[in-house]
Amino acid sequence: MMRISKIWITFIILLFFFFIANAPAQILKPYLKNSLNFPFTLSGTIWNGSIQSKYFNNVSWQINPLFLVLAKISIDMKAEVDNKNNIIANAEITPFNKLELKNIKGALTTQYLQKILPNMPFLISSNIFIIKANLSWKSQLPPNLPFESNGSFLIKDVNFLGEQLGDYRFNFSYFNEGFDGNISSTVNSSVETAIKVNISSQKILTISGEIIPKTIPLQSIFKELDINSKTNISIQLSY
Repeated sequence: MMRISKIWITFIILLFFFFIANAPAQILKPYLKNSLNFPFTLSGTIWNGSIQSKYFNNVSWQINPLFLVLAKISIDMKAEVDNKNNIIANAEITPFNKLELKNIKGALTTQYLQKILPNMPFLISSNIFIIKANLSWKSQLPPNLPFESNGSFLIKDVNFLGEQLGDYRFNFSYFNEGFDGNISSTVNSSVETAIKVNISSQKILTISGEIIPKTIPLQSIFKELDINSKTNISIQLSY
């Protein structure tokens, strides 16, 4: 009798997961409407689905059911805005209201960033390749800032006032409202760069280092704009 009961319980659990696994992604629409304030469509299932909109080509996700045994939700995500702007990442969610975006990789252009951040002036144009990045929220979830993050970017084909400046690396780490970053030049850079950026927990922004133009046209531009090759700036932020 006990064996029959166990078989029935197992059958009910498997039946439950079957229906959940095949539930259409469309049932998520009421919840997503709270976060996405633009028209979109859903396709696929809860476990393997995608979102389409006129603002991007496709955002897809796939849930790994094996992580449910560890009381975690693991989601592989891919966002494709167009052929030049795309991001892949793995999201892990725990019952303790913790969210991690891990192994973020992809590419973005400053033209696209200018569209989504119209109030932020971009003085350069470039292609930004995310080599690897991680974001972690503890209790306050997005749109709040993460509690901790780090990453490494390659900023390629930098153009400043019509001048090609080459490629640069940007590495950063953020922890509990403190930020550290550095920008360095590569072999084909037209500006020798070694810049450190720091934001303290007291919201003081410090930028220090050197930017030395290698070509005569760039030297003239730097002189006309009165750009000092040595930088040491400290600003109290008000956000």
